[in-house]
Amino acid sequence: MKTVDPITDDAVKKTLRDAVRYGPYPYLRERAQAVLLSSRRYSMQQIADILEVHYQTVNHWIDDWDDYGIRGLYKGYDGGKPPIYSQQEEQKIKALVAEEPRRLSYVQAKMEEQTGKKSSKSTISRILKKNRLRLQKTP
Repeated sequence: MKTVDPITDDAVKKTLRDAVRYGPYPYLRERAQAVLLSSRRYSMQQIADILEVHYQTVNHWIDDWDDYGIRGLYKGYDGGKPPIYSQQEEQKIKALVAEEPRRLSYVQAKMEEQTGKKSSKSTISRILKKNRLRLQKTP
């Protein structure tokens, strides 16, 4: 039976209890509760039943706790396709939009020419939206 070792450090216990009560995210409160229950020798199946999650989910939380401590309870990268452009390349996109604010296809072509990376106009649009920039409408 896999469980967390009993937590004897009072500071760690207090941190976990505070995370359960005052954690900024619901998922963090839930994961901290799972670790506390595991340290009290509840089985992963019992924790899964109490928190109404899948057994494997609890298993991942316990693994993350063992590997990373309190940091492991926070969500990391949630998956999905990695971004095409780096932060520096996004800055280039912003500069190109400033240079030619009405032609998204121009920005797309210039970025492909400069970086060798192909992207859609939608990708460029999302980057502009993320950076709170807009293309100017043609009159």
